Amino acid sequence: MRRTARRWLLDGLTLLVEALVWMVCFYLAALTDGLKAGAGIVPFYVWFVLYCYGLAFLFVVACFIPNNAYSRTARRDEVVAQAMKTALACGVLAFAVFTERNAIQITGCLLFFVALTAERLIINSLFIRHALRHGEHGVIICNEEEAWQQEALRLNTYGLQLNRIEMLVAEQQAAQQIEAYLAAHPETESVYLAPSALKAAEIEDIAHICRKQGLMLHILPLAPSSLPQAMQSECRGTVGVLSPVKPPLQNFLNRTTKRLTDIALSLLILLTIFPVVALIAFICIKRQSKGPVLMAQHLCGMDGKTFLSLTFRTRHHEAAPSFLDGVNDPGYFSFGKFLKQSKLELLPQFLCVLWGSMSIVGSRAILPDQYDSYRHELRHLFASGSRLKAGITSYRFPASSSQNTSPMQADVWYSRNWGFWLDIRIMLQRLGTLLSRSKAKSIIYI
Repeated sequence: MRRTARRWLLDGLTLLVEALVWMVCFYLAALTDGLKAGAGIVPFYVWFVLYCYGLAFLFVVACFIPNNAYSRTARRDEVVAQAMKTALACGVLAFAVFTERNAIQITGCLLFFVALTAERLIINSLFIRHALRHGEHGVIICNEEEAWQQEALRLNTYGLQLNRIEMLVAEQQAAQQIEAYLAAHPETESVYLAPSALKAAEIEDIAHICRKQGLMLHILPLAPSSLPQAMQSECRGTVGVLSPVKPPLQNFLNRTTKRLTDIALSLLILLTIFPVVALIAFICIKRQSKGPVLMAQHLCGMDGKTFLSLTFRTRHHEAAPSFLDGVNDPGYFSFGKFLKQSKLELLPQFLCVLWGSMSIVGSRAILPDQYDSYRHELRHLFASGSRLKAGITSYRFPASSSQNTSPMQADVWYSRNWGFWLDIRIMLQRLGTLLSRSKAKSIIYI
């Protein structure tokens, strides 16, 4: 009950603050329109009425679009999406209710659209810091086969500290073991339970204990390790079911956003950096090695479509294959080593991005004859429906992750969790890695 009351208090205070943001946005809109609000021209009660309108609009919209800024599991791109939906819905209500539709109202709604998104991001950042500083203590009851869920919950929940209990003592009832654990760890706030670890009667006993002590009980779905990443739980009547999750890039608006971002950034690179690097590369490659400046290779991505990938040539044209890795291969000429180390050899791939056969951030590029085994592994990860173009760069799991993850799993995770801000973070981190000339680092997405 304390937890619910605290959440209600946070939501109420947030509504009051966002209504104030609404009023300030219209005040600034009035100032930009030349109306000196607050200087005696507009009475105070007008702004108070406008504040009440904003509070009412936000309250109505919150019933359908909840504020997820205080969620321990919401990603920042999800927070931004919810804020944009809320601001857009409030703007529609304002246009429907207000009789005067003038420049002040349009400007005020646009300012509120930007201000609410920024305000939600600031609140979410503060909440994440608080959540990481004051972690949620929990316990998970599962067998060894479901132990992967402990790490998955920890990685996807801010500040969650989760201990695992495995029912090994047959002489002692599960309820008694839980009561003993809770007595020794009074800071526990939530209990996660895998149904396969206990009998039905024992699950009911644990649910009664959680209800009596005011703890949150979460029942984990019965599924293999990769299935919950492709499924979402929902309640149909009194029955909980797992339903397929639609990948974000199957949405037309998301695909359009990603494509427009690729076009804009690739044009920026091709019109600024690429001509200079291409001229230098043409001169140096021709002086140091005979042969073409560009190398073409047929590759494909997660979508299985074969395309022609272009890169600057970094090895001697007729050099034999070497067993040495990277730039230690004697087949590389000196400028080719520089292109390889700085990743500038990949600049021509922005032509493929502009053409539409690649994306700046996407899946790994593989050879066409490897796609059959690649697709077979996709089926094992319940990701055969994913359609992701090959990328110049791709997502990588955090280096600190204790899971034995593969690049394939990273591609699948990215296709299921795509977001505009995730793409921006990956690009900025790759750029920072190249500028610092350090070993490529993985992203910890918060």
